[in-house]
Amino acid sequence: MDMELVKRAGNRALSINPPNADINLGRWGSDWGWTVFCLMAASTLGLLIWSTTIARNRRAFHYLLTAVLAISTISWYSMASDLGSTPITVQFLRNNPLGRGYDGYPTRQIWYSRYIDWTITTTLLLLSLLLITGLPLSVIFITLFFNMLMIVCGLLGALTRSRYKWGYFAFACAALGYVLYQVFASGLRSARRLGRGFDRAFLAAATLLAFIWPMYPICWALCEGGNVIGVSEEFLWYGLLDLFSKPIFAFLLLFMLRKCDYGALRLKSGKISEDKMAEHGGIEDHEQRGRGTTEEKSHEGVGAAPVHHTAETGIPSPPSAHQTSSLTQAASLPAGVPHTMMTPVA
Repeated sequence: MDMELVKRAGNRALSINPPNADINLGRWGSDWGWTVFCLMAASTLGLLIWSTTIARNRRAFHYLLTAVLAISTISWYSMASDLGSTPITVQFLRNNPLGRGYDGYPTRQIWYSRYIDWTITTTLLLLSLLLITGLPLSVIFITLFFNMLMIVCGLLGALTRSRYKWGYFAFACAALGYVLYQVFASGLRSARRLGRGFDRAFLAAATLLAFIWPMYPICWALCEGGNVIGVSEEFLWYGLLDLFSKPIFAFLLLFMLRKCDYGALRLKSGKISEDKMAEHGGIEDHEQRGRGTTEEKSHEGVGAAPVHHTAETGIPSPPSAHQTSSLTQAASLPAGVPHTMMTPVA
């Protein structure tokens, strides 16, 4: 009876969601996927709790990286459940038996859910890094674009069964090289000019990504590309890389930024927030001041004489005789004659 309960309580993902390819995820690979899922979920929850302990104007990076961890949590939930994959015929047979693929070659599980995850999360990771620099938006935009291009090329290559997949692989590697170039050639120099602790935070986080991200194409070449290692081994490798490049990166960056002045980044918008309302006495007072200014302007006559204040008492002085004469002459102009400073008076 006890053994029956243990069997029911175990990982039954592969029996409920059977693999859809010849080269597929094994039991221990699914167990490792659930481990990564739990670590991602715990990191997401921990980061959310941490964000509630700091001021609202210092939560921008916490929320940005929380989104990264939340997306990765859902992705690993799908993959550990043996969901989010499609069978693709392998290019190289290796030691695998013949299968149901093209020309009798076996099929391999390709996890498109992973690439959806990477498209969003790597972009947000890169954005969180580039925001602590003084780079212009044009440089940030083109860097994020090539990052997304890198992931899309990786997906296209993984879904290609022929040798043309390596063309997509080359495009992805070139895009990765451009991203790392912008991070270290432009981003690091800009962060150093910004100073105030942002340079150290940028260097630490960028160094971690520069070490981890080039490992992804190596893993791709041995898994989706060359079919050298199995799907469970692929899970182990990608899981370790994701743990280093997401939760460890997130907590490292936030720890390095804990004493930095976010005001130097000029991330504030013009939107009226609770902080601004408290500073200026509430939005009602702000609106009343605006209405008062409008009413004062509306009461000013078109031909009203300017009011001068005496230097000694500050009491308004009456208009001079010259000003009164000018106003009288202007009022006596014929209809249709514009009143300007250059209008001759008859």
